[in-house]
Amino acid sequence: MRYRRQETFRYILPNPRIIPYKLIWEDKELYDGEGLLLNVSSHGLKLRSDYLFPLSNDLQVHFVLDLVPTLQPIELIGYVKHRNQLGTLYDYGIMLDIKLEETQQLVTMIKTYARENK
Repeated sequence: MRYRRQETFRYILPNPRIIPYKLIWEDKELYDGEGLLLNVSSHGLKLRSDYLFPLSNDLQVHFVLDLVPTLQPIELIGYVKHRNQLGTLYDYGIMLDIKLEETQQLVTMIKTYARENK
């Protein structure tokens, strides 16, 4: 499956961060784990995990992003758009289901994080 996230604003974390996530499938929690946040934009992110996510349009990935301690954490929901395997790890391209207000909060968080981690 080929997918390219065409966004002008994508921040690649110089030191990827571990973030918690939950997989929700058919209104039931399927898995609760942690992954490595590699990059993030206003509409998506790239996550690396050792867990093999089922590829289904009904699978929701719930995140809490807390990149900047002085800002309010943001709870986000996304959907897996693609998966690449790297040995025993998997990279997931996740499109966020995000509202305008959350997008603005996320962009503020990314910009603040980038300024503080030059």
